[in-house]
Amino acid sequence: MIRRILAMLMALSLVLGSTAIVAARDAHGIVAQNDDATPGADDDEESTDDEDATPDDADATGGDPAIGDTVLFVNDDGEDAANMTVDEVIIPFEDFGEFFSPEENATYIAVALTVENIDADDDAFEFSTFNTGLQTADGFYYTSTFVSLDEEEAETYPEIEDGDIEVGDTATGYLFFAIPEDKTPTRLYYSPSGRLVVLADIRDA
Repeated sequence: MIRRILAMLMALSLVLGSTAIVAARDAHGIVAQNDDATPGADDDEESTDDEDATPDDADATGGDPAIGDTVLFVNDDGEDAANMTVDEVIIPFEDFGEFFSPEENATYIAVALTVENIDADDDAFEFSTFNTGLQTADGFYYTSTFVSLDEEEAETYPEIEDGDIEVGDTATGYLFFAIPEDKTPTRLYYSPSGRLVVLADIRDA
């Protein structure tokens, strides 16, 4: 009986010793693997790469056109049709004709616009002032309005006319808008046939 007990104790000690050796080897292997992998170094390299990609690269091509920028307008087939440029924005505009009565509590805005027909198929570009619009900071949209000018002011601020612009020709003139005086103008648009093309950001005008 005593011999059996001694044999069992010896076998148990051998099993525990082997387990300890295997565990030690496994633990050592794990530590060695972590030392070789050095994930911290990889994280540092990725962070360095991200810092090299400056946000200025993304901003270089973003944003709305500014006053003076030329906007390419394409036709329904995606082909070049016209160049449109907001040349000047006057806020507020106050050079009204002698007998013109401006709306009360309204701010008037004059916009100088140039439209050049560059259609490759020699098609006329149909321009309409009705398709021009101004958006305010709270999202409201205003179409152009009529302003009466005296003869001298009419020479200084000639209105752009509706109609066809032939290939190679350019139309230039002023549009006028009236918005509530508590509104802030933000953008000008050209919106024919359900489209909405940004002509200029005018928040700094």
